[in-house]
Amino acid sequence: MTAQSDWSLTNTEHGLLVAFGEFLQQHGLLTSLMQIPIDQKTRIITPQAKWIEFLAGIMSGIEYWSDLNDGPRPLAKDLIVAQAWGQATFVHYSSVSRSLDSCEQDTVTAVQIAIDDFSRPFIRQAIHELLLAGLTIVSDLDLTGQAVSASSQSYPPVAFGWMNAQVHWGYQLARICFTAKSGERIWLKGFQHPGDTVSASCVQELIGVAETQSGVRPQRRTELVRQRICTHEQQQQRPRRLLDPQQTNRTKRQQTSARLRQQIWQSEQVRKQPISQAQSARLSQRLVSWRARLPRLEQH
Repeated sequence: MTAQSDWSLTNTEHGLLVAFGEFLQQHGLLTSLMQIPIDQKTRIITPQAKWIEFLAGIMSGIEYWSDLNDGPRPLAKDLIVAQAWGQATFVHYSSVSRSLDSCEQDTVTAVQIAIDDFSRPFIRQAIHELLLAGLTIVSDLDLTGQAVSASSQSYPPVAFGWMNAQVHWGYQLARICFTAKSGERIWLKGFQHPGDTVSASCVQELIGVAETQSGVRPQRRTELVRQRICTHEQQQQRPRRLLDPQQTNRTKRQQTSARLRQQIWQSEQVRKQPISQAQSARLSQRLVSWRARLPRLEQH
């Protein structure tokens, strides 16, 4: 009985999670997560500790909150994993849910900063290895549709969008990674957007994140662009000097053409009224002259 009891206290079905927890403790992520702001009182277990349990649950593959306690391998009852993740124990999933429900945007921002700070040294080490080997940094941008139930009204900002060759109610998941020297893919960042988000804005967002996380960016050669702009402006100065008087002449011809058309119309209206033969002859001569002048103006 004693041997069996000792075995249950020193063994776990989540061996890989134990290694993950020890790794995250050694590199300071769990310490950073214990300092994130959460507007909730502490009774026995701090709300930050429940955040850590939530992270462990995600890495264990839970699909629902209740899986922490009622799943086939309940994580909340595994003391070995809890200790590896720096906690005396894990709590019931309902308590984790209440703590996460009390989180505001500043909590989410603090968690994102903590994860970015934790990931950056590993990312930059992999980038450094590529640069030392003279290899090209190849980034892969991915926009994947994530459909949800079309009848649900409880999801946060969600919209209809093009997903899997159809229109669905859901999200667009924008992610970016790069290929390390070893051939493995290292993920840099991911974003969740409403389903109607277009790819162009996601590309710009992901490129900015990749440059920030990796610490490198393509040479944009802005000085060369400025030189070309200056050269182009100098080349345009003479054509502009020649163009200005031509535009002035064109405006004058347009005004003359409009005036001739008005005179032609007025003269035609006068000819329809009872007038003398001499006046009619003078109007006819003027009409011939004005109508002959219009094509020349158009040609100019």
